Amino acid sequence: MHQFTLSRPTDISAAIAAHARDAHLAFIAGGTDLIGLMKDRVILPERLLDINRLPDLAQIELLSDGGLRIGALARMSDVAADPKVRSRFPVIAESLLFAASGQLRNMATIGGNIMQRTRCPYFRDEDDLPCNKRRPGSGCSARFGLNRNHAIFGWSDDCVATHPSDLAVALAALDANVLMHGPGGKTIHSVYRVPPSARQHARAGQRARSRRSHRGDRSAPAHRGTCLMLLQASRSPVV
Repeated sequence: MHQFTLSRPTDISAAIAAHARDAHLAFIAGGTDLIGLMKDRVILPERLLDINRLPDLAQIELLSDGGLRIGALARMSDVAADPKVRSRFPVIAESLLFAASGQLRNMATIGGNIMQRTRCPYFRDEDDLPCNKRRPGSGCSARFGLNRNHAIFGWSDDCVATHPSDLAVALAALDANVLMHGPGGKTIHSVYRVPPSARQHARAGQRARSRRSHRGDRSAPAHRGTCLMLLQASRSPVV
């Protein structure tokens, strides 16, 4: 059995500082993706940081300009059922209801849903077949293997996987922004992209986040010290 330690910070600055000191430390909230990856031995972190106790990151707030702000620790089921979301941003509620089972939605967080890893079977395969996401430079088995549900646009020779989040598509359609907390303070980024510092550390086949639906998976690993985020959809939805 894989051994790991678990710590529980109670404020955002402590969580950011812990990750800045140890880039291999893994955040865990709902754990619906991370635990599966650990079971498949895709990633085996030795240190986990439970961020469920961090304050003010589970809110679902309607803004004065008609926009919506969602905390990274808000549960998928809570966001999907929230009257403000259902009435003003039904595309968000519907995208969440399409995702996973009711039990998983009760545990999974909004931040975790967006940051989840690709469902490509070669990435999650216990046989450790060539996969640039698992072992950079080893190749992409899906290019000439089982790739029926993989990208038809935006792929590269490095990777043809797709991003698994239905919610990410809805947020991109709404021109949503991500408010990120890091060592340098708070920064705002389009949901289409991650900061340049994260892109510089992207491994082969793991480029800046873009659209998911039948496009290449362009999610990049969190850069050192990045903690949590707030999502803000500032454009009223088309009804």
